[in-house]
Amino acid sequence: MADKGIGYEEKLMVVKILKALNRFYSLRDLEQVLGIPFQNLWKYINLIGMPSDEVVENIMDRFSKLKIIDEVLSSESKRARSAPQNTALNIGFLELYAIKISRELRNRDVDIVLALSHDAIPFATLLSIEIDSDICMPVSNENLVTESVKPLTYFSHSLKRVEMLIYPRHCIKEGKKVFLTDMQLIDVDKMEAVVSMIRAREGEIEGLATVYIAKEVVARLSQLSIKMVHYLEVI
Repeated sequence: MADKGIGYEEKLMVVKILKALNRFYSLRDLEQVLGIPFQNLWKYINLIGMPSDEVVENIMDRFSKLKIIDEVLSSESKRARSAPQNTALNIGFLELYAIKISRELRNRDVDIVLALSHDAIPFATLLSIEIDSDICMPVSNENLVTESVKPLTYFSHSLKRVEMLIYPRHCIKEGKKVFLTDMQLIDVDKMEAVVSMIRAREGEIEGLATVYIAKEVVARLSQLSIKMVHYLEVI
């Protein structure tokens, strides 16, 4: 029996990666790295043509061998370390990170991607699109009617003050599998408060992805039984 060809979704994923990489490399540079004429790359990125099965296999093989995505994520996260909030505005970076995490989640069922901060909303949005899940994000209006929101108040030992996160009640559903996202996770107490909120509603934490993470948070993660943890820089 002949092998099944590469599906459209897989080809589209490769095109998304190429488009994101084009934010960091010129088409001429990608031509040298991938061994594909830049004219063809231009067609793929602009959806004028789709790569063949053989081309997709060759591209994925190059991605795997050269660690291109990991190299970009590492270099960009190091470059922005002094101003970590800038990663929330780096769309090419966020697209690549979302695709990387979505590949790890392809055999898992995730119902909700939850942003742990306002900075994490763009990343959470891209990831929820990639894995076809719902999204839950904090809102900033503290004067909202309490019946429609869930205020989450906790004392932050790192900041030495009381902090509050506000989530719409409709997005915190019972018994759901939740994946957490952030850009800079430095507050152990915030993470514990959100995890407790989800588990109080009989939800499961499927994993966590952040760009930057504090050593104290890393040390605490093993005690929270979070299934999958991704981060790029320990700060």
